[in-house]
Amino acid sequence: MTNRIKRYQSLTAFAFIALSGSGLNAAPCLLNNADSVGNPAFGATVGTFVGLGITPGDGTGGTTCIENSLWSNPTGFGLGSYVKGADGQGQGINNAVLGSYGGFGGTAAQAANALDFAWVQDVGNQGTFNGAIGGSPSGGIIWDLGGQANQAVVFVFVDHGPVPGEVLENTVWLSNDPNAADGGWTQATLTHVYGDGFSADPNISDGFVAVYRLGAGQTFRYASVSWGGPGAILRDGDNEIDAVGGLTEGGTGVGEVPEPATAATFAGGALLLALAKFRRRR
Repeated sequence: MTNRIKRYQSLTAFAFIALSGSGLNAAPCLLNNADSVGNPAFGATVGTFVGLGITPGDGTGGTTCIENSLWSNPTGFGLGSYVKGADGQGQGINNAVLGSYGGFGGTAAQAANALDFAWVQDVGNQGTFNGAIGGSPSGGIIWDLGGQANQAVVFVFVDHGPVPGEVLENTVWLSNDPNAADGGWTQATLTHVYGDGFSADPNISDGFVAVYRLGAGQTFRYASVSWGGPGAILRDGDNEIDAVGGLTEGGTGVGEVPEPATAATFAGGALLLALAKFRRRR
């Protein structure tokens, strides 16, 4: 095979990738109660989620897509910046087992702004909010997502079982004002769970990655993650959050410029022109 043909095949493959786009799904959504979710050490199945009030589906119409895959950053994705609200922090020691963690000597911002198994938690925000035991949004841990987002991605640290309870022990609230009173925050809906977390096995203390979103066309700049509350499936007085990031409604990072559809069209057109020129030269 000549180098020219090899270059042509590479350009063709790259053009297909650019034009095909990408969504949040990396694997099929699990629908059978017996399907295992995440590392076998968790003992979690789709039926476990169902028993805790989560409806499996395709992530639309009030359902949650539960899939066994590792989180992968979409185009333009970046983590948010910690603003305020943490009552404590810690870090994992041996992330291949549950229950192996200790104190973290850095600041709350250092613990909250990277995927590094260092975490912040909401524990002082005690009470009942919207009829559920848990903290209020104004007293939760708040991140600046760096732009207008429709979805919030929450990366957790799992300190112990039961799973998924210890993973989905939060309610996510969204607003354009980090200092808003409780009435200025809107509760987001859990739409996606990545069963393999954000770090490959043998690490398991990253648990699952959870994606929450608002309705179509709604955007926000800040995310508050409170322990318990109406969006949680476990309410035991605390949570452990490694980091939070934002996504557009189309599933790309909030810092992506130009808009995803425009970028895809431009990239696709440029690649097709390059292929046409290559054919003429050959």
